[in-house]
Amino acid sequence: MSVIALHFIFSYLSEKSESMAKIATIKGVKGKITTSNRKNKKWKFTPNNKNIPPVHAGQKGETIQPGTKKGDNYCARSSGIKTSKRISANDLARYQWRCKGKKSMRK
Repeated sequence: MSVIALHFIFSYLSEKSESMAKIATIKGVKGKITTSNRKNKKWKFTPNNKNIPPVHAGQKGETIQPGTKKGDNYCARSSGIKTSKRISANDLARYQWRCKGKKSMRK
C-alpha cells in the first residue's frame, strides 16, 4: 500500500472519530470523548485546555448499561475510589455510567 493511500485511510478514520466526538464536562473541565487509540481502552477524554493531559478509560469489548442493576453495582463500587483534583479514568467511567452517588441513572 502506498503512503498516499495510508494517509487517506488515516485521515478518513480520524475525521470519523472526530465527528463521533461527544462534548462533555467532567469535574468542571470541558472536553470531548472519542474512541481511544490506546491498546485495550475504549474511550479518550481530551480536555479543551491543553495543559491537562488526556485520559483513557474503559475496557474494549465490555458494554455499559446505565440505569440497570449492573449500573447500580458499578456505581456503588466506584464511589469508594478516592479522587484527586485531576481527572481520572474513574471519573470518566462514572460519567459514562451516569452515576449520581451510588446509583446509575437512565437518560
